[in-house]
Amino acid sequence: MIKLKELIELKGMKYYMSEDEVKKKHQKRMKMETPNFHENIILPKSQPPDNDSIVTRNELKYLSDIEENDSFAESMDDIVEVFKPHSENLGLHEYVKSIVKESAKFIMLLKYHYNRPRPHQVASFLEMDLNGSTMLESMKTPSYPSGHAVQGYLIADILSHRDPRNAPVYQQLGEDIAHSRIVAKAHYPSDKKFGKKVSRVLFKGLKGFK
Repeated sequence: MIKLKELIELKGMKYYMSEDEVKKKHQKRMKMETPNFHENIILPKSQPPDNDSIVTRNELKYLSDIEENDSFAESMDDIVEVFKPHSENLGLHEYVKSIVKESAKFIMLLKYHYNRPRPHQVASFLEMDLNGSTMLESMKTPSYPSGHAVQGYLIADILSHRDPRNAPVYQQLGEDIAHSRIVAKAHYPSDKKFGKKVSRVLFKGLKGFK
């Protein structure tokens, strides 16, 4: 039984409790130039489930039931490398690199706006066992949305637009990248879902591609 004081603490839990904790490299990304994107992009708004909600508890239970697979999570961590054979074949490798780099600005802006704690933080508070989790350097940011989901789906859409015949291959890679963060238990399913929504907005906001 959670006491009122603990409930208030859980509800107010953030990934970063102070702006002083935000890494300088993340601050830099939020201010970077994004020449490949239109300036008037309106990012979607969607509040994540509350930390103390039944939705969050169910998401944590879902994560705890997933079999841990570090090798899969690690193999999907570098998005540029995952898509490299295909982006090089289409002559889009450098473009893909620039899109992954620039899209980080929008992802970071959203992550720090919502400042959602990672699953392991809430699970620990609730004394729930996630049954393992993969820890990578790329996971040291607020949880919502999943940046890998945003970028995986975005690059998949870019390659699919250029090469529709092989779109199923690219879309599956995008899905694998997004799902790998669930397997790693680094993200809630709702982080992934919102990431897909963000990716669609960013795709429509690309300049000079379509």
